[in-house]
Amino acid sequence: MQGGANQRTIFIVDDDRGLLRLIEKALQREGFRTGSALSGREALTWLAANDADLLLLDLKLQDMEGKELIRRLSETRPLLPFVVITGQGDERVAVEMMKGGAKDYLVKDVEFLQFVPEVVKHVLEQIETERRLAAAEERVNLVESVVERGFSAVLIADADFPDPRILYVNPSFTQLTGYSPERVTGQPLSALGGLSAVQERLRQGLPEQEPFLEGVSTYRIADEEHWVEWRVGPVRDKGGRITHCLVILRDMTERKRLEKEILEISDREQRRIGQDLHDGLCQQLAGIEFMSQALEQKIAPRSKTDARRVGEIAGHVREAIRQTRLLALGLSPVTVESEGLMAALQELASNTEKVFQVGCRFECQAPVPVRDPAVATHLFRIAQEAVSNAIKHGRARQIVIRLAQQQKRLLLAVNDNGSGFPQIPPRQSGMGLRIMQSRAGMIGGTLALDNNPKGGGRVLCAVALSSNSEQKANASGPKKKQLQGEKADSDRR
Repeated sequence: MQGGANQRTIFIVDDDRGLLRLIEKALQREGFRTGSALSGREALTWLAANDADLLLLDLKLQDMEGKELIRRLSETRPLLPFVVITGQGDERVAVEMMKGGAKDYLVKDVEFLQFVPEVVKHVLEQIETERRLAAAEERVNLVESVVERGFSAVLIADADFPDPRILYVNPSFTQLTGYSPERVTGQPLSALGGLSAVQERLRQGLPEQEPFLEGVSTYRIADEEHWVEWRVGPVRDKGGRITHCLVILRDMTERKRLEKEILEISDREQRRIGQDLHDGLCQQLAGIEFMSQALEQKIAPRSKTDARRVGEIAGHVREAIRQTRLLALGLSPVTVESEGLMAALQELASNTEKVFQVGCRFECQAPVPVRDPAVATHLFRIAQEAVSNAIKHGRARQIVIRLAQQQKRLLLAVNDNGSGFPQIPPRQSGMGLRIMQSRAGMIGGTLALDNNPKGGGRVLCAVALSSNSEQKANASGPKKKQLQGEKADSDRR
């Protein structure tokens, strides 16, 4: 016998010693290991100390019937797979034994020894098939139990792309989206309006190298906006052919709400610090400068050297005032609120050149009014952080900030000629990048980081323009500009 046959042990119980030896030899020629017993008691003793894969049992033994041996064995151990051996005319008893658990039966006729190895092979294959089916069913039940009781929402669809039909949704999916299995099973994915972002992404095709697609989008349930993080992956057969599509969703509404609150608290605290610097420290420094100037004028007639030193002190104080005002403006960019995002980005470019001594310009081919103050503030902060990253980490000497509107999208891009972003992102990305991602998410946008073909890095933020945003009025009118500056939210990527 080939393969693992020599690993199988067949135990034979028959009170005919000569026939017993012939059965053993027939099986051993096929590569099986064998054990044997001439009586029921001897069989019980052997099986108490040894294991076997299959039992060949004569129904009529001298000390007990085969049925009794099976009963006694089942009381002490799991029932061993067995095949009954019977004489001619006792087939009815053999069939009854099969109803009681026997895998097959053999009749002692002229071809008996010829059929023994074939029946044993067939029964062992049957046992292995049943074992595999039981293991597969157990795995299926386990997976089904996990999916049914899991916290993540799961949707399974067929492979009829780009609009596959839904085959299954778990209870968490129903709880998250409000779509019941009866309502969506058999429907195309496009019928679920809340998952339009997923369906639109599927139109671009599934990934070849990456295991899944992922993204974050919003959907509405009963006039309430929810955030959901989704992953879409292909299910392939052994040949690599895509047979199904798996969609996993996770509700991020509470997380997004907390992120929004944290960012709002951070922004308020930055504005408060900026105002305190401007109204408090700057005023105190201005008073010191005034006193220094007065002292310089007072002692000038007596000692020009001392007066010059006092003048130098006043100059240092003026520089401290300038830097403090720049810092205050970076923490509290009033231009965003007073004159709009375009003016604020122009100031950011100008301040960057003054403070860091690098080339920085703002480009906007056509006016792009951003009427939602929250969107304008978040976009400004993203540009501010991108500029800071380009200087501090990319060592850039030239930076271009671009703002544009394409159809119903706002596009903010920050390009630089620095070292760019690493090909393999670090495991722990810096706080600055995570804050930019969060800010983009707060306004329903996406953030992409890549490298320019000619060198340098690029940060691109795209935000869909909503009708609500377009209806909000933007503060306008001439106001006195504050001193300009730029300060990044974080010192690390």
